[in-house]
Amino acid sequence: MRSTPSVLALTLTSAAALPAWAGEASESAAAQVLEQTMANQSPQDLALLKAVQGKDIVVVRGSMDHIEQVLSAARIRHTVIDPGQVAGADLNADQVLMVNCPGTMPQAGLRRIEKFVRAGGLLYTTDWALLNVVQKAFPKTIAHNGGSTGDHVTAVRVHKHHDDLMSNMLLREGAEPQWWLEGGSYPIKILDKKRVEVLASSPQMGKAYGASPVVVRFRWDDGEVIHVVSHFYRQVETRGPRVAAKDAIDGVKSLNTAQKAAIKSSKAGEVNMGDLESSYAFQRMTTNLVVTKKKKNADLDKQYTATPAASVTLEGREVQKGGRLKVLERRGTKVRVRDDRGNEGEVAADALEAR
Repeated sequence: MRSTPSVLALTLTSAAALPAWAGEASESAAAQVLEQTMANQSPQDLALLKAVQGKDIVVVRGSMDHIEQVLSAARIRHTVIDPGQVAGADLNADQVLMVNCPGTMPQAGLRRIEKFVRAGGLLYTTDWALLNVVQKAFPKTIAHNGGSTGDHVTAVRVHKHHDDLMSNMLLREGAEPQWWLEGGSYPIKILDKKRVEVLASSPQMGKAYGASPVVVRFRWDDGEVIHVVSHFYRQVETRGPRVAAKDAIDGVKSLNTAQKAAIKSSKAGEVNMGDLESSYAFQRMTTNLVVTKKKKNADLDKQYTATPAASVTLEGREVQKGGRLKVLERRGTKVRVRDDRGNEGEVAADALEAR
């Protein structure tokens, strides 16, 4: 896998804070199309997306991947931390944690991630994080199959087009999604076929590398893990002749006539349509993930039915009155509980109140 220059990101990153990169024009055009599409088709989801705060999405820096660029292009607020900061991060069940490749971090960081997901958090990882994070923190689910890919683009089969993560990824009907495999990417071996769901796969990868999954997802207690082969950054491509967006945008049914005219007369119209569709696909996938997590948080909150009558300490963390606790088990006068950071412990039943 080739390494790319590291990106200096502020704690709360904005698009203007990041340097230019190779796909900046297509990313900017895709963001414009994405916002207009969501405004036309799902304004409630767009409102949820705009309500996202920087603390809602935490990105762990990596030297080989830069999901912060995709988030910034899509104008999604987020916080960026270093791998060494994960262990001490105040992650809670309502958040999304995105780990850039390679995902190398101390063991304490891996333990923190497992507790975060256990409590209800969503973990999103790519490529070498399969080996460095997922198979260590979540054993017997998925693993690196021991091989590595070449540098090429492969056709992708989306298993559930209406899945909350994979829906509406393609701008034009009939476009064939392609997945960019960077040299040295890690193929996914499914260890628990009952738990792990394959959302997209590549028969070509299966033949070449002995493992066809491209996007997988599995539940872990109250949370969820999503892993993708290769990188967040410009993973998805569409194969076809190179044509300017201004000459192809009429084929996009999600935009109205005025919006298409605006694209044609702007810089976005000069972008190669294939590049725009590539950028749009992953921005859409990322947006789907964030919006779905925001929706699920309401149901997750209902599982935290208790709060301390006075402060209690769970695995070294003090939970104040009003803090969220989930009841895991009752044993006579004792109750085993979990806080929304994933810490667990046993407390007296009369030390709890209903939320």
